[in-house]
Amino acid sequence: MIEDVSTDNANTYVVSNPGEWSAEEEDKFQDKIDREDDPVAKERLERQMRAFRGIRIFDKPRRDYDALQLTVSRRFSTKFFMQGSYTYSRTKGNYPGLISYDDNIVLPNNSTQYDLIELLANKLGPLPQDRPHYVKLDGYYTMDFKEAGELTVGVRFRALSGAPINALAAHYLYGSNQSFLLPRGTLSRADFEHGLDVHLGYGRKLPRNMHAEVFFDLYNVYDNQGTAGVDNTYAPRVKPGASGSGSGSLQAANPVAGGTYDDLMWVKTIDTNGNETQVPIGRNPNFRNTTARYAPLFARFGVRVTF
Repeated sequence: MIEDVSTDNANTYVVSNPGEWSAEEEDKFQDKIDREDDPVAKERLERQMRAFRGIRIFDKPRRDYDALQLTVSRRFSTKFFMQGSYTYSRTKGNYPGLISYDDNIVLPNNSTQYDLIELLANKLGPLPQDRPHYVKLDGYYTMDFKEAGELTVGVRFRALSGAPINALAAHYLYGSNQSFLLPRGTLSRADFEHGLDVHLGYGRKLPRNMHAEVFFDLYNVYDNQGTAGVDNTYAPRVKPGASGSGSGSLQAANPVAGGTYDDLMWVKTIDTNGNETQVPIGRNPNFRNTTARYAPLFARFGVRVTF
């Protein structure tokens, strides 16, 4: 995995494999320093050497996916088929991928995820893609009317676990949702969600080996607009006022390494120089509330011709 890291508090960045710098490359670079006679160039190379060695203090990226899937399928006849599956899986680590799902920043290989060493605290745990339970059921039945065509009825059911919930705060240099106040996934997860879709299709043969079909799809039949996302911001960049709106004062906080929900009430703000103050962090009144829902009941009508 390639990312930019900083070993000198965001003054200099190095594109690297976080946590890794080979001894062989270090020896080559040291030899280059030893052969340099210009004092200015030598100092510049020594600064680079310190930055390269600092790469090793970063946690190595991890994204482990382990799963067990059970699948059952049965064709009762040429007209009737059903299948289902249950998947138990875990996706854990400290690196969700090229997209930073926690702050919705899309900067592949150049995100903030590995920029500062202090931003790595509490990041090991269930990743945003972690959905332990996933159930799929599919089936269809076709009624053959011979020369009059055929009618197909299909159903699809899906149910899956919600995404993990985190407690995020701003970083004094990097802004909103960069600091994991608590270990990743500590605050349980969003609700378990489910939905049912129905398909109706009428088709018949046409001359010259052509086939025409008119179909109607109904999605989310019982209009379950479940929780697709929640507000993970425990402490926003702008401190909430008495009425819940921003008061205009900026706030940031450091992670509470290995902390629990009860520790959040003791978190203090960090000033613009990175020093802890005596001012308690201001809580986001919308924390853990729903911010996105799945699509409501909707339908699709179509015509298809194959040849």
